[in-house]
Amino acid sequence: MPAITNRLKCLTFAAAASVCAALSAGSAQAEVALIFSTHTGPGAISAKQYDAYLEELSKRTNGAVTIKDKFYSQALIKATDQAKGIAQGLADVGYVCVGYSPSLFPLTGMGEMPYLSEKGDSISAAFVDLYETNAEFKSEFERQGLVPLAMDAPAPTIIGVSREIKSADDLKGLKVRAYGELGNIVAKGGGMTPVPMSTAEIATSMQTGVIDGYVGVPLWMPYPENWLPATKTIVDPGIGTYYSCGLMMSKSVYEALPDDVKKVIGEMRREFPKKSIAFVMEGDKATVEAAKKLGVTFYKFTPEEVAAWKERVNQSAMEEEWIKTRSGQTGADVAAFFKAFKEAVGKHDAQSVYQSSFPTAGN
Repeated sequence: MPAITNRLKCLTFAAAASVCAALSAGSAQAEVALIFSTHTGPGAISAKQYDAYLEELSKRTNGAVTIKDKFYSQALIKATDQAKGIAQGLADVGYVCVGYSPSLFPLTGMGEMPYLSEKGDSISAAFVDLYETNAEFKSEFERQGLVPLAMDAPAPTIIGVSREIKSADDLKGLKVRAYGELGNIVAKGGGMTPVPMSTAEIATSMQTGVIDGYVGVPLWMPYPENWLPATKTIVDPGIGTYYSCGLMMSKSVYEALPDDVKKVIGEMRREFPKKSIAFVMEGDKATVEAAKKLGVTFYKFTPEEVAAWKERVNQSAMEEEWIKTRSGQTGADVAAFFKAFKEAVGKHDAQSVYQSSFPTAGN
């Protein structure tokens, strides 16, 4: 990027939601120190990938953007309040999962449709495509006072439980932490009882018997979050990716940034799907290795079991219901957006580099 000249140093005080923009004769730049918030622990892939992102952003902007402080594990803002908290200035950037506040992001939430894809880098790249080409999608974030810096390459969901599982039927009746509308999927598809809660509550809830396990988490997550000691079996139910999350910046903070910094952010947004999926695959392997050492077993649904769940869920009816519900939350054409999104996912699926580490029978 061009050399930074005529700088004015300016710290972002998130509590006051203030950002300084330096103006002087000639070109002026703002040096902004950001406060970052996430509901996940520092060992989570979602935290590691954005730690790396923010470090790279600082380097590529020649220090025009730096990090003043980081808050993990809901220390600053709860998972359910991340979007509003960032927009209101409690943090400048943070990790937002739209499933915690679905009514605010009806279009983005369509990316959480089950059985859509196993390829998280395809989902992430499709979001980037539409953010740059679909005005209704871009305005969804602007209305919430946010600008997405990067979108996760989501991993397929797994189910982890405190029981030994040898078939899909063994899951019936178990109480599992569920995320977003995945609760309806496990209830209809597998006769399980969904219990809504954030990931930060899973460990204690399993230890106290409030839940028997968890769904709506990726394979990489049980290891860094320390759920493996309470887990007997990890299951791949064949549902595919299920979450739409990303690194969001306060719109007011973003708008105060100089144009060359915004250009770097745009470049990094387009580069992120491949970088994110590399973190995901590394994390998947780490969980599998740690789980095997602890004696955790793995069960992958047979094609017949996947088909049975999908039939009970009624995929086509579910898509129609999602579109209908979300159409009542936005003036945008949800059906047209979802059609474009699926086409973009299909295009990027062919270029995906994602490979699952989930053990197959015999290994």
